[in-house]
Amino acid sequence: MPIARMAKVSVLAPRDMREELLDQLHRMGTVHVVDVAAAAADDEELKPLHDPFEPETRLLRLTLAKCDFIIDLLTRFEGKKKGMISGILAPRVHLTYEEFTEAEREIDLEGVYRELEDLDIRFRHTESTIAELQEDLKAMAPWSGLDCPLGAMGAANSIAYRLVIADEGAIAGWESELEERCPYTALQEVNHDKTGIYLAIIVHADNLAELDALLAERGMEQVQFTGKTGTVAEETAGAKERLKQEEESRAAVEAEIKGRLPIMPRVMALSDFLYNRLVKEETKGKLLHTRSVVALEGWVEESRVEEVRQGLVWLGQKADVEFAAPEEDDIPPTLMVNRRRIQPAENLINLFGIPNHEETDPTPFVAPFFILFFAMCIGDLGYGLILAFAFWLAMKKLDLSRTTKSFLRLFFYCGLATIVVGVFTRGYFGIDGEVLPGFLKFPGTIDIIKNPKPLMLICVALGLIHISVGMAIEMWDNARNNSWWLGFCEQGTTLLLWFGIAVLGVGMAAGVGPIKTGGLYVMLAGAVGIVFLSNISSKSLAGKFFGGLFNLYGLFGGTIGDVASYLRLYALGLATVAIGFVVNLMAGMVLGVPVLGILFMLVVLLGGHVFNLLVNFLGAFVHPLRLQYVEFFGKFYEDGGEPFAPLALETRKTVVDEE
Repeated sequence: MPIARMAKVSVLAPRDMREELLDQLHRMGTVHVVDVAAAAADDEELKPLHDPFEPETRLLRLTLAKCDFIIDLLTRFEGKKKGMISGILAPRVHLTYEEFTEAEREIDLEGVYRELEDLDIRFRHTESTIAELQEDLKAMAPWSGLDCPLGAMGAANSIAYRLVIADEGAIAGWESELEERCPYTALQEVNHDKTGIYLAIIVHADNLAELDALLAERGMEQVQFTGKTGTVAEETAGAKERLKQEEESRAAVEAEIKGRLPIMPRVMALSDFLYNRLVKEETKGKLLHTRSVVALEGWVEESRVEEVRQGLVWLGQKADVEFAAPEEDDIPPTLMVNRRRIQPAENLINLFGIPNHEETDPTPFVAPFFILFFAMCIGDLGYGLILAFAFWLAMKKLDLSRTTKSFLRLFFYCGLATIVVGVFTRGYFGIDGEVLPGFLKFPGTIDIIKNPKPLMLICVALGLIHISVGMAIEMWDNARNNSWWLGFCEQGTTLLLWFGIAVLGVGMAAGVGPIKTGGLYVMLAGAVGIVFLSNISSKSLAGKFFGGLFNLYGLFGGTIGDVASYLRLYALGLATVAIGFVVNLMAGMVLGVPVLGILFMLVVLLGGHVFNLLVNFLGAFVHPLRLQYVEFFGKFYEDGGEPFAPLALETRKTVVDEE
C-alpha cells in the first residue's frame, strides 16, 4: 500500500522526564505528535486534571529573528545573483551532526548582531544622505546660472523672490499679463531646456499675493531651496564634496559588512539549531500536563512500532508506553511510501494536495501517465536526449535539496520516455520525414504531420484508459470503505459502459463483426446498469431510476469532453515537430548567404531549437499536469490529508550530512 499504515502511540511519563522524552523522540524522528492539550481543553473529564502549559518560545523567536537579520544583511552584500534558479543552484552549507549541535557555542550571536545592526544603520543613513545630495544636485543643476545667494532671498521686507519653472505653453502672453497685474516685478530667465523655462522673479511685497495667484493660474511650479544660503555654484560645490565623503563612508561600511561574510555559515547553522529547539518547545504545548505527569499521543508507521518501542525502553517502569491500531473515528496523518522510481511523482501530488487516510495514493498511477504524456508533448528523440542528459548531469553535479533532486529525477525519466516516443513519431530534431533513412521509418512508426489520424486515436484511447483507471480507483475505495456491491453499482457500471465502447471501437476499426457485437452488448449492459443501479443510494424507486437516467445523460457528454481533452497531447507533439521543421527550413534558407551563411545557419539552428525545446517543455509540464488534476483526479480524488510530520531534525538553511 503506497500510504503507510499508522499505529497510535500513547506515552504517560513523569513531568520531570518531559525534556528527555522529547529529545529522544526528536532524535528518532518517527513520531507525529498530536495536540492532545487542545483536545483536553474541550473535554469535561480531562479539564479538572489538565494543568495548562504555555511553551517559552518568545526568547527563541527573538533570537531566530536576530539570526534572520544577520543572514539577510550578509546575503545582500554577498554579491550573488538572486532569483529562484540562482537560489536552487546556490551551494548549501553542509555540517556533521556534531557541528550542528555545537552551533550555539560557535558564535557570539548577541555581539555579532549588535555590530551588524550598527553597521546596517550607518549604511542606511549614508545611503539616505547620498540620495538626498544627488537629488539636491539634480534640482540645482538647471539653476547654475543664478548668481544671487539663495540665503538672500526673502531677507528684505519690501521685496520677495520667486524661483519658477514654467513650460512653453504657460509662458505664452505671460510677460504682458505680469506687467498688467504685477507692475512692480522684474524677472530673469536663468535657464531654458527641454523640461521647461527657469525664471527668477523679484516682486514688491504689494504685488506678492497677486503674483502667487498668477503663478498658480498658469500652473507654474515654484522652487525653494530651504536651508541653503550660498549661491547655486557654491552650494553645488559643497554638495559634491559631501557626496564624495558620503560615498567613501558607504564604501568603508560596506567593506566592514563584507568582512563579516565568513560567519554566515555559522549563523545559518545556529538558525537551524534554534529552529529545532523552537519546534521541540512548541511540541511541549501539545502534551497533556498535570501537576506530576505528562501524556503524549502520536502516530507512528506500523512498520516502525518496534523501533519506537525499543527507543523508549529507557523510560523503564516510570512510564507507560502503549501502541494501538486506529479506531473508527481516528484520522491518522498521511505518509506516502512509494518505491524509489515512483517517488519523484509524489511532487506532483504534493502540488495538488496529499490524499486523506481513506483514499488510495494516486502516485503509482500518476507517474507512468504523466511521463508518457510529457513524452508525447515533446515527441522528439533529439530533444529527449538533451533533456535526459541535462537533468542527469544536474543531479550528479549540483548540490541540490532532496525535493529539487526528486523533481529533476522525474524530468530525467520524462527525457528518457521522450526518446522512445520520438523513435515512434519519427521526431529527430524536426528533420523532414522524407529525408530520414529507411531504417528509422520501420513499421509501427508514425509521421504525425502527414498521417495524424493514428496518433489522434491513440490519444483518445489513452484518455479513455486514463479516466477508466481513475474510476476504477474510486470503485476500489468505495468497495473498501462501503461494499463491493455499492462500488459496482456506482462506478462499475460506468466502467462496463466504457469497456463496451472501447471493444466496439476496436471491432469497428478491425472490421470484426463478433467483436463489434460483443462490444455493443457490453455497452448496452453498462448503460442499463447505470440507469437502474448508479443511483442506488436514493430512497425512492423513482429517484433510483430517474437519477440513473440523468447520470447516463451526463456521462455521455462528460466522457466525450474528457476524452477529447486528451487530443491536446497530439496538438502539442505536432507543434514541437512543426516548429523544429520550420527552424530547419529557415536554417537552410540562410545557408545560401555568401561568406556568413554557415554562421547564420548555426545561429538559427541553435537559437531556434533551444527556443522550441524551452517553450514546449513548459507546455509538456503544464498540460499533462492539467490532465492529471482535472480529468483523472476528477474521477476519484478528494485530497485533504494531513501530512505525516514527525518530531525530527529539520533544517531550512543547512544540510546535516548523514555519517
